[in-house]
Amino acid sequence: MIRKMGIRYILLNKRLFRKYSFLLILCLVPLLVAGMRLAAQEESGLMRVALYVEDPGEELTAGILEKLADRRGVLHFIRCSSAQEARDMVAEFQADAAWIIPGDLQEKLQNVARNRRMEGVVTVVEREDNVFLAFTREILNNALYPAFSYMVTEDFILQEVGLSDVPARELRQAYEKWLVEGSLFQQVYLDGSYMEEEEYNYLQAPLRGLQAVWLALCGFAASLYFMEDERKGMFDRIPVSRRLWAAYGVHGVMLLDGVIVLLVACYLAGVYTVWFRELICALVFAGCVLAFCNLIRLLCRIPERLGTCIMILVLAMLVLCPVFVSVGNLRLLGHLLPPFYYLQSIHSDYYLWGMAGYTGILLALCKALQIWQGRRAQP
Repeated sequence: MIRKMGIRYILLNKRLFRKYSFLLILCLVPLLVAGMRLAAQEESGLMRVALYVEDPGEELTAGILEKLADRRGVLHFIRCSSAQEARDMVAEFQADAAWIIPGDLQEKLQNVARNRRMEGVVTVVEREDNVFLAFTREILNNALYPAFSYMVTEDFILQEVGLSDVPARELRQAYEKWLVEGSLFQQVYLDGSYMEEEEYNYLQAPLRGLQAVWLALCGFAASLYFMEDERKGMFDRIPVSRRLWAAYGVHGVMLLDGVIVLLVACYLAGVYTVWFRELICALVFAGCVLAFCNLIRLLCRIPERLGTCIMILVLAMLVLCPVFVSVGNLRLLGHLLPPFYYLQSIHSDYYLWGMAGYTGILLALCKALQIWQGRRAQP
């Protein structure tokens, strides 16, 4: 039996590799990973900021620029020779925002700390306000806050407490003694493992989600191939009661090839975790995709209708599953789609078992729908 299954797998694979559409689908992931890796090597950022520094040699300004340099994975800075040039870049859509750092930055911060009244010290120029620009302003505030915090503390101790005779060096040492080293928060996955510092560029972060949607697309392509062959009469010798198993075989061959490509792509993309966990999650996910695509195939019944549904479902997977962002209130709808379980199962046994249970429900629905359609087709 194993030998017979191996022969069928080889023959079906040979037939698949003669389809140009199948080869094109297989090439999508390697091209995507290669493109992301090339983009990650380039100097890139989520937002482009035109930066003008009036006095780069000032000690406080130099320290702030050093902190901002650590954010180059998120922000792409464009150095300008004048404040007007920075403003013009925003107006001409060459930059998303402009930051103009004055030469008397330290004096301005000290005045704000002394007056206890929040005032702007860095000029920020933006065409509009959105979530991403608000995020960039938080980064700027984060760079300015340590210096501002010390100035507030220093002014309070010298003026309010009356310790004006304390040397500046001792005051600085006392302040730094109570500073918190590192992050206040520790990110933990659902399985209890700690999240290490990200080692890949932010452009590579959604690659696993895109690959999960791609494997679902492979399943839909297998459904179309099966429906095309069924229309040609290639499965007429197989009884209708057993034809669902033939569909599982066609889907299984294509999805097994897809799993191999998926695992290799995750490794090359730098989002690979532990090989055993990756293999188990990918195989269960392939079974879930197999059951899901066959259920949609049985519901659509004709290739034209299925083709329309594929576009809607792929878009839904990109939006409702945590491929790019978590959708919050729409999270419940994501439970109806296989990629949601796969993306969560990498670090959660709960979702791994949930994906297995969801697969069982889909298989039962496929069988019930096939029986119902078979009875309706009988004269």
